[in-house]
Amino acid sequence: MLLEIISEWHLLNKTSFVMSRETNKEAIYFTDSKLVSSKKSLRAWFQNLMFILAVLSFIGVAAGCAEGKNFEKRVSERVVWQMSNYPESQLVDIYKNFFHDKFGPGHMIPDSASAGAYIRRELQSVIGPSQVSRAEVTGWEGNFVRVDLAVLKEGLISYQGFLEAFMESAQGVVPPAVNDWRGEWRRIERIVRRLYPDIPEFEKDSRFLDSLMVAGKYVVHHSPAYSNEYNPHYRLFKKSVYETRLQPLL
Repeated sequence: MLLEIISEWHLLNKTSFVMSRETNKEAIYFTDSKLVSSKKSLRAWFQNLMFILAVLSFIGVAAGCAEGKNFEKRVSERVVWQMSNYPESQLVDIYKNFFHDKFGPGHMIPDSASAGAYIRRELQSVIGPSQVSRAEVTGWEGNFVRVDLAVLKEGLISYQGFLEAFMESAQGVVPPAVNDWRGEWRRIERIVRRLYPDIPEFEKDSRFLDSLMVAGKYVVHHSPAYSNEYNPHYRLFKKSVYETRLQPLL
């Protein structure tokens, strides 16, 4: 490495150099006016290295800022969408939407038999559509899709096909650690607070959600206000499963 640095310096400065015959002496360069030690070349190399590292660090910070802005933009869009389409939503209902995007339907499926029985029981209380659209993307990443159970009542999708797609959607889902999810939710909540500070029960729900996650839990029900107004009945499907198995039928 040192010989490469010396050779490069020689070519750039059109100097000649003489290596000391004594092995313990450092090389020197003869120029028109003074002697320049190889330490100066090493110092210049080190300065260049530090400059490159500084540039890379700046690029990393800039990328982090861009990612942060993208997160805020997409979260804001989804929160506005929720409050525009479901204005009776409270903080727990917004939480549930973003929570579904991270955890999927796995927490709802002990086994196929009980999952199927639960769907059949719930269908008895389905009168009509409970969503603005039959299928609605969750959260800010759009990992999952909420499909209204009304599609079964309307005969658009068979019960067996619906259940199979539902079970498939729970496979391979790796949810985040509760502490990681808690940190992300706190970022989301700050955005919600800025956009909709007057949501009823905001502070109460905020304390409840945080205490829930501190205890290592994360599952919540819709608020009474949301349930009374919209009578929600849906199931979650992995986006890829929805697009291949269900979307063509709707």
